[in-house]
Amino acid sequence: MWCVANLASADLLFTCLTPFNAISVVWRWVGGNATCKLQGFLIETSYSSSITTLVVISYLRLKAVTDPFNSRSGRFSSREYMKLVTIWCICLVICLPIAHIYRVEPNEDGKLVCANTTWGSTGRQIYYTVHAIVFFVIPLTYMIVTQRKISRSLRANIVPMRNSHIMKSNQRQKRVAKTLAALSLAFFMCWSSFMILRTLMYFNLASHGLGWRAAQLMVFLNTALDPLLYGYYGGNLKSKVRSILRCNYQNRLNRADSIALTASHSGHSLGIREAHSTASKD
Repeated sequence: MWCVANLASADLLFTCLTPFNAISVVWRWVGGNATCKLQGFLIETSYSSSITTLVVISYLRLKAVTDPFNSRSGRFSSREYMKLVTIWCICLVICLPIAHIYRVEPNEDGKLVCANTTWGSTGRQIYYTVHAIVFFVIPLTYMIVTQRKISRSLRANIVPMRNSHIMKSNQRQKRVAKTLAALSLAFFMCWSSFMILRTLMYFNLASHGLGWRAAQLMVFLNTALDPLLYGYYGGNLKSKVRSILRCNYQNRLNRADSIALTASHSGHSLGIREAHSTASKD
């Protein structure tokens, strides 16, 4: 649940930052150097956080299928929250150099754009190649291997049984496996062209053309597909969100009733004291 919320937060951050790029394409860069550096840094961080969160979800799903007892006994504890914090901290540190290399400058047509030309061609080739390997090739390979292991484990667990609890558990694991497969497939389809073309452009093997714009649109599409896919395949997500909202609402009601009861008790006690004081004076 919280991993999905973290994934949604990264997608939301990415979505909120993309209008700057859209305006820059049709007109020019509308912010200054500070906005350029911050936008480039946070967009790369949100992408890195998204793929890292998908890797964590893959690991948790594999653990839930292959070792369900320990996975069920170890619910989302404070350590798990720290994992999410660690994900963001690592991504922020790794993407921090991007805040230095981005700056606003005129392009060949004289239009102001937000570009990452500070390090030169060699610096960009080294950094983005390493970044693509760490945050695309390795995670994608891990998710493919994990998905195969999950599928094999689920097929191996198909035995004739009448235990309703075990059958429900298997059905739930299959639904979660489908969710993970859909998220992984959407990530590969939407991000592969972008990552490949970006790397080729930094090695002067591709140009900024319609293919690059289409690849950018595919990236934007991924931020919309993630919540739709999880809403479609993750049937228990709505119930969990409703239960959380219901608990928060009930807690607020209980707190309000407690405050009202305390105020009423205090007023009653004050009235008794005033009555005793008046009686003693008489």
